[in-house]
Amino acid sequence: MSPDSISYIEIAWATARSGLQQIVNAYWSPLYPFLLSLVFRQFHPPVQWEFTAAHLLNFAVYLASLASFELFLEELILQRQAACESHEKSLHVSPRTVWIWGYLFFLWASYFWLGLAWVTPDLCVAVLVYLLTALLLRIRRGRGNWLEFAGLGASLGLGYLAKAAMFPLAFVFLLSAFCLGCIAGASFRTSALRTLLASAVFAGFALPLVLALSATKGRLTFGDSGRIAYTEYIDGATKIVHWQGEPLGAGKPAHPTRKIFSDPEVFEFASPIPGSYPPWYDPSYWYEGARPHFSLKGQLWALFRAANLYLKIFSKSGALWAVLLAVLVVGKRALAWGRFATGAWPAILPSVAALAMYSLVLVEFRYVAPFALLLLIWMLAKMRIVVGAEPQLLRRFQLVIVLAPALTVAWPVTRDVYDVIRNKPYEPWVVAQQLHFMGIAPGTDVGGLRSSGDADWAHLAGVRIIVEIPYTELPRFVGADTARRQQVLALFTSVGARAIITRNAEAANPVDGWQPIPGTHYFIWQQPWLIAAPEKK
Repeated sequence: MSPDSISYIEIAWATARSGLQQIVNAYWSPLYPFLLSLVFRQFHPPVQWEFTAAHLLNFAVYLASLASFELFLEELILQRQAACESHEKSLHVSPRTVWIWGYLFFLWASYFWLGLAWVTPDLCVAVLVYLLTALLLRIRRGRGNWLEFAGLGASLGLGYLAKAAMFPLAFVFLLSAFCLGCIAGASFRTSALRTLLASAVFAGFALPLVLALSATKGRLTFGDSGRIAYTEYIDGATKIVHWQGEPLGAGKPAHPTRKIFSDPEVFEFASPIPGSYPPWYDPSYWYEGARPHFSLKGQLWALFRAANLYLKIFSKSGALWAVLLAVLVVGKRALAWGRFATGAWPAILPSVAALAMYSLVLVEFRYVAPFALLLLIWMLAKMRIVVGAEPQLLRRFQLVIVLAPALTVAWPVTRDVYDVIRNKPYEPWVVAQQLHFMGIAPGTDVGGLRSSGDADWAHLAGVRIIVEIPYTELPRFVGADTARRQQVLALFTSVGARAIITRNAEAANPVDGWQPIPGTHYFIWQQPWLIAAPEKK
């Protein structure tokens, strides 16, 4: 489970227990925790079954993504058949072949790009992106009636509720819908009115959240995740947590986490934000005051970083390199490139816009996965077979495109099945159980000498991390003398930490009183008078 997953789960529980007002968060979008809250409210899973319940929801969303991808494939195949151009020297790849390619790469991209194990809203976004692109293609076929445009607006609204990045992309989808309506033969006035309807429906979904967030923040906003990411990755502000106002020009934090020691840096954050790890429960609170501004150097570095990430995305598992090599080898001897019905290109424009938008700030596999997959299938569907091409060469070519994604998925899936059968203990759960056995009850405030992203044990144990040394400062703690380390550990206790937990073996010096947590790679430190006798089983 990632730190993002823990935040979504804790917001979902807060929503299930206290109502929808808990779901208003300027960093985490509401749709996914709302769906999780419905599952939790219905089944009331104990903490050890939360992740299983979340993954069952993910599986249901995955099936929905399969259905919406099927709609996209159907519309894409119909677009090829509607092409009015005459080809005497080449033929379309058969619809059946495109369907096989589409589903194989859907499975491949879902595994390698989306990451089905993550408890995040990216699968929800994929469902809506596939559906929206299918609707755009349907509009191009002249089937874009008032109901289709209303459905487009509703899907855009749900997309924004799933992820704030879909808010600016919604306007690209609306522009594409208008253009495709005109291209399909509708009058300018009709297309404009239908697009206006889609915009109104979108606003009906989006406006309540925008108003709620703006009221909470005291300024107009549709979400702060983008502005925070820009300040971090372009302007050089401290990433993830503990921004204190650096560098100059990045803004002045209104209420940052509180630095209570400087060498090494120690941060306290017991109030006012809830959660097992408050800095990540609502980062927008701690980063209030960030002022993103354009930096040419930062922007160029972001574009370079994005190009590198897109290369890694393309290179994942080697399947796409195998496909590219097959295309280059067969090339002029057997393949040609066709086009869809005239003017279908605006349907893929939002996917191109999404890839460009993310490249300006931060690219991650799961962010761009549905858009990259649509572009990939779009390009494969444009392939045509040269009349008179050698049949054996074509069979080998098609076999490569089928085997490349199939074989690269087969091994990791087999490995995952083996891991499930082996049922290896989940270490953070073991830590949580041992903490309870050692007298650290749910609701206890603790401290951490943290590794990046290491806080799921706190959620499982029901404890709150209220003070920490971030992982970037751990070398300074390890290198300090015994007196300084004891001073820091005593400081943790003085602000309310009942115990201190770490996974860093170098930091857990036995001389300072650290003890291993049995059966794990974690360590615990407590003041001698706070160490409870083990509970009797």
